[in-house]
Amino acid sequence: MRAHTRVGIFASVAITVLFTGCPRGSGQQDFEQFPSLTTSDPQAEADLRLAREAAQAGRTEEAERRFHTFLEDFPADPLVPVAKLGLGRVLLADGRLEAALAQFDQVATAEDPAVSEAGRFYQGVTYHLIGRHAEAIERLVPLVGQTTDPARSSLLLRTLAAAAQRTGETALALDSLDRLVEAPELPDADREEARRQIRAIVADADAVAIERAYAELPRDRFAWQEAAGRAIRLAFDAGNMTRVAEIVAELRERAVPMSDELAELAVRAERTERADPRIIGAIAPLTGRARQIGQAVSRGLMLASGAPLDGPPPPDAPQLVMRDDGGDPARAAAAVEELVSEHRAIAIIGPLEGRAAQLAARRAQDLGVPLLTLVPDPNVTQAGVMAFRLMPGPRDEAAVLLQAARARGATRFAILRPDHAYGRRLGEAFATLAREAGGQVVAEETYAPGATSFGEAISRIAAQQPQALFVPDTGRQLNLIGPALAAAGLWSTPAGGAPPRGGRAITLLAPSVGVDSRILVASRYFQGALFASVFHAESSTDEARAFADAYTARFGAAPDAYAALAYDAFRLVRGAVSAGHTTRRDVAGWLAGTSQPTVGASGGFNASRTPRQAARLLEVRGSAFVPATSIPES
Repeated sequence: MRAHTRVGIFASVAITVLFTGCPRGSGQQDFEQFPSLTTSDPQAEADLRLAREAAQAGRTEEAERRFHTFLEDFPADPLVPVAKLGLGRVLLADGRLEAALAQFDQVATAEDPAVSEAGRFYQGVTYHLIGRHAEAIERLVPLVGQTTDPARSSLLLRTLAAAAQRTGETALALDSLDRLVEAPELPDADREEARRQIRAIVADADAVAIERAYAELPRDRFAWQEAAGRAIRLAFDAGNMTRVAEIVAELRERAVPMSDELAELAVRAERTERADPRIIGAIAPLTGRARQIGQAVSRGLMLASGAPLDGPPPPDAPQLVMRDDGGDPARAAAAVEELVSEHRAIAIIGPLEGRAAQLAARRAQDLGVPLLTLVPDPNVTQAGVMAFRLMPGPRDEAAVLLQAARARGATRFAILRPDHAYGRRLGEAFATLAREAGGQVVAEETYAPGATSFGEAISRIAAQQPQALFVPDTGRQLNLIGPALAAAGLWSTPAGGAPPRGGRAITLLAPSVGVDSRILVASRYFQGALFASVFHAESSTDEARAFADAYTARFGAAPDAYAALAYDAFRLVRGAVSAGHTTRRDVAGWLAGTSQPTVGASGGFNASRTPRQAARLLEVRGSAFVPATSIPES
């Protein structure tokens, strides 16, 4: 067989049968033996026999010549269809597919039913080898079960399976191979090969194809059992535990044995469907580069849960189950599955890294468990109604600061930012919001990260006479920028206040990363400056101060924003449970839109599953941060 004609996974088997012929058992009919076709011409009979013998011996050139000679010498003989069938087989085995098909097309129209059936059989085989798979299926499906010759039955079913694979008809491919598995007259090796092919097809098929195969295949056969197993895995991965339970129930009803893996998935699915309202899961980087943040989150959660420093909590207390993702997205997604299926968590808090949070949110959506993430990434909530974001994003903080500056009458804005990803993201968000609000961005200057000199950039900003200046950087950098602004005549000034003689009053604006007690040492450069704050115990509510005191007393260190948000997340979930919600969906519904007191700025979630209030607004007055104008809920 020529290499270019080796089409289809069973082509080599097909050609072997075509070239050598098939042994016939007692009572079995070869497609070249047609009792109804006889000739009264002994010469015709002898010539056809010589052509067939040459073909069966593999002498293709001689066989082709003899078949052509017969057709030329005896064009009207009753054995002409047999000669055309033989010639087509020789041409097909030699790789001349189109020429072979021309012969089979003529045989398929013969008046004798057995002859035409033989023509359609070889048409189907040739169609598949030539790449016309849909036509191959059309020819071969009606012939299933019609031939009793084992080798030809095998060829028919293997060709049909291969053609069905090429056209995406997975159920038909599996059914064809299933018939091979069920054929006792075939060698064990052939039947085992069919099983192997079934496993391969099932493993590669998508969810839609598997569901169709599960619905259509005979329930008492090998292929259906394989499809059922894959359907369980796919449903479990998609978080459809109801579907897992349905398939498992049918397997058990039919006494179909399940592998250890499937039995484990069945148990986990059953546990996943039943949440324990006492258990809240959490995912944080307890190892790796972000372990210090993970430790703060862990401490905030322990304080919220009332968990003792050592030993297990009381039996009736809410239980916290922590998992370390090390900042790895795959580990975070796996942790979601474990917390749901093994620990039956009612909700999960975390992760803390953007990519990990996105993957975890998608898995939580699949499994139907609320996930309260502690990342500023706005993409997290796109996973679905089970994904929540408690940390404000860059645009959220920029919006709070812009609103406060406009309330002071500012319409001309300038941006001075570090030239790195965070500064660029905050700067772009602020500029977009300012323009959308009808303001002017009169200047935007950058400086190298960690810079200590800002004179030229600030001079260009001062020349544009802005009324407010947005600086998205840390308190350490702001400590250097404040004096440089004053040197250029730009002084941060409270509303209604006056700058030093010769200076110009501006409102300095900074995000939460800028809130730093070191600024207060040189506070004269920052009077009236406004800062967005996710959590700041000294200038916050009584509840936030009580949390900070309790945290410091227990852990010997002051809490940061991550500790506060983790504390709030745990208490929000417990608030839903205390309100009588004991299913994951009900907890998620309660969280989305229920206002609650929090130690951080959020006040709970809005209907978009983001913070009701992105940040609290702080202002520098004297040598302290004090609460500024309240910010409406988003």
